[in-house]
Amino acid sequence: MIDLIAHWPRYALALSAHYSGLDLLYRRFSGAGLVVLMLHRLRDEVDPYPLSMSRQSLRQLVGWLRNRQALVGLDEGLQQLGEKDGASVNYAITFDDGYHDNLGLIDPELGAVPAVVYVATDQIGGDQIWVYRLSQAVERRTRDHLDLGNLGLGHFDLADPAERNRLYALLPPRLKQFKPEELNACIDSLFAQTQPVPVPEEQREMLDWEEVRKLDAHGIRIGAHTRNHVLLSRVDETTARDEIVQSRERIGRELGVPPRHFAYPNGGVGDFGDRDVQLARDAGFKTAATSIEGVNRVDTDPFQLLRYNVHEDRFRSPSGSLSEALFFSETSGLLGWLRAWRKR
Repeated sequence: MIDLIAHWPRYALALSAHYSGLDLLYRRFSGAGLVVLMLHRLRDEVDPYPLSMSRQSLRQLVGWLRNRQALVGLDEGLQQLGEKDGASVNYAITFDDGYHDNLGLIDPELGAVPAVVYVATDQIGGDQIWVYRLSQAVERRTRDHLDLGNLGLGHFDLADPAERNRLYALLPPRLKQFKPEELNACIDSLFAQTQPVPVPEEQREMLDWEEVRKLDAHGIRIGAHTRNHVLLSRVDETTARDEIVQSRERIGRELGVPPRHFAYPNGGVGDFGDRDVQLARDAGFKTAATSIEGVNRVDTDPFQLLRYNVHEDRFRSPSGSLSEALFFSETSGLLGWLRAWRKR
């Protein structure tokens, strides 16, 4: 839910920048750029995490980009960055993890979108990513009491919506600090306490390999996102190498062609390091994407591509509608630059 009071100054600044021409001037002054958008899910249901966007919202966003002739594939966008006469700011769309609802990219109303879908290969056809296993333990629970005293978080009454929101705010950041085996053990403990109803097959969260091939056949490029969606900085070099190399090999076997693109799980500062950048390069990938925000320029390392997180509420006006002004002023880098300038 949008905080209207906190949101108004940002929205007013975006409107002013967009309609005064300041945003356009900033883009021209900054030169050629590639904005890579990072999405995760295409669904209308309420999401406890800022990871989902509705199909209607995606159609609207894609329409804005097409009106500006700014929508490109990732490879095309990077190629144009390197051209001497390139001066435009293009946009590429990516999706992380490999959720079943990504099949919404094959939508006649949406048209052909040159997106990249990064898949965690061992999750394909299997259990969902851990954050949605957590939400399954909560939303499909048969018991309301949850004791996380061993994590220093105390007790939760999950029958109370405020307590569920508190859990979603406190627990994921804590779990991200764990090694994979510790994280999985904690999720298993949650399942043991809440005893959730199993998810029916027809409601499964992740793509299967037949569906991955279907996306590929419709022009959606498939990239790798490790095998098990591990935070690379939390594992040793041998594990990190296996996660990266084997994810590329598995996609190559399933699709007949190895993937060109990789995305670091979570992808923030501290979630990967120089070792992992080199491992991705050595594995044979041509690019690797982070979740660090910014506009990619000609001098951006292709193995540390910047991306803007996109979800249902990110670019909404205080009235609740998607704001074209807010979207373009934010993703041009202008609003970030202005915020940094004000803090000086």
